[in-house]
Amino acid sequence: MNQVVLINGEELSEVSIFSRNFQFGDGLFETCIGRDGKILFWSKNFDRLNFGCERLNINKISESIWLHDIKRALNLFTKKHFILKLILSRGNSLRGYGYKDDIEPTRVVIISEMQKSKVNKVFSLEYSKSGYHSNPKLAGIKHCNRLEQILARSSLSSNEAIMLDEKENVISVTQGNIYFIFENTLLTPKLDRCGVIGSRRSLILELARSIKLDAMESDISMDQIQKADEVFISNSVIGIQPISSIEGNKLSLNPLTEKIQKAFYLKTQEVSSWTCP
Repeated sequence: MNQVVLINGEELSEVSIFSRNFQFGDGLFETCIGRDGKILFWSKNFDRLNFGCERLNINKISESIWLHDIKRALNLFTKKHFILKLILSRGNSLRGYGYKDDIEPTRVVIISEMQKSKVNKVFSLEYSKSGYHSNPKLAGIKHCNRLEQILARSSLSSNEAIMLDEKENVISVTQGNIYFIFENTLLTPKLDRCGVIGSRRSLILELARSIKLDAMESDISMDQIQKADEVFISNSVIGIQPISSIEGNKLSLNPLTEKIQKAFYLKTQEVSSWTCP
């Protein structure tokens, strides 16, 4: 079986048309990587999901319930490597944006086969024609309204696109975080006004510091990144991907990125990084 879907713990594949996630994008989601029935960096994804619940006032689902659902889904799944997607809707409601505080959330678990990834030696970026608009209450969380990213990818001609805010500060790429190395300093954009704080982002900053880089969050302009020595992006599926060019402007070799990449790979091999449902 190449995919398993559970809704509230049951083997179903259709949600109610009254789901607030379906109607308004009123929900959260997480994407995790798994192998041999175990999940990589589970606590980072689960903590971000709960942080999103607190920010949006969505009733939380306990970790034990999520892990029970995941274990059941894995028992129905036959592949060794998998992508696990969790979706949490605020719940069902009739017409109107308002909701009751005791609304019961809807949880979805989707397990799909992990396709073999190819490391891109040449990975290019362009500037997106659509960007972010600041809203601190939504900043950092992975809510289900992803129209900004959908618009950004609709005219994509490179591998990925850099998304800016309304002040033309760099925020992220459409499907991950972005990092810039200037000599012995690593900068990644501040995400206190918009953007998604990736589940790997804090670890990558720690790994950068472990190889003696000054790693910090900062406002980053388009002019600044033209002076970067190295650039890379990250998300849960691709891990760390070095960038070879931005808008046709080629970047040099990536010696420090490769060090961080190797340290990150070693972290993913540690048994302690994996959680078994």
